[in-house]
Amino acid sequence: FRQIFRDPSILRIILIMPVIQLLILPWAADYEIKNIKLAVVDHDHSEYSRQLINKVTASGYFILTDYSFSYEHSLEQIEKDKADLVLQIPDHFEKDLVKEDEAKLYMAINAINGTKANLGGAYLRNIIQDYNKQVRTEWIQMPKFSSETQIEVTSSNWFNPLLNYKYFMVPGILVILLTMVGTNLTAINIVKEKEIGTIEQINVTPIKKYHFV
Repeated sequence: FRQIFRDPSILRIILIMPVIQLLILPWAADYEIKNIKLAVVDHDHSEYSRQLINKVTASGYFILTDYSFSYEHSLEQIEKDKADLVLQIPDHFEKDLVKEDEAKLYMAINAINGTKANLGGAYLRNIIQDYNKQVRTEWIQMPKFSSETQIEVTSSNWFNPLLNYKYFMVPGILVILLTMVGTNLTAINIVKEKEIGTIEQINVTPIKKYHFV
């Protein structure tokens, strides 16, 4: 405690620095990605394609930054960092979905930012799957009793129901800060004693090395 109150910088390291880091780092260490820039290439211009685009943009994860009729134009948007994902809706999308019972979509992801690409692609695939279920439920005639066995798994989070990452990160950051501050204080004190010559004075005293340690 004498050493701590002798040096004002140590008090700042102990009190001010960890408090500031605890206030800032939980907001920065967030694994949830929103505002993903999406470019849409719509060759179908049908009611189904508009519903799909509205569902994607209404999810809260994507921002529609480009709507064009050319895939090459959308790739230019990715190269200019104005888009992260490209969703291409082919011709006859609505016709194939209703009459042929299947339709294909093309998705291109900018993988320069790997985390954003993987999460953005996963978000988009989940939204498309949900839209597929919605369309089949509303328009496609399904049998009353399905012979296929379906198992649906549902889960709930007990201690963090909203999956707020700050509840995960604050305890971990607190432990890391305690470890770092303790290690830094030890190193700072030893360097300080060496700078002012205390260690050299101890070396010339008639004590054993293990006493000093």
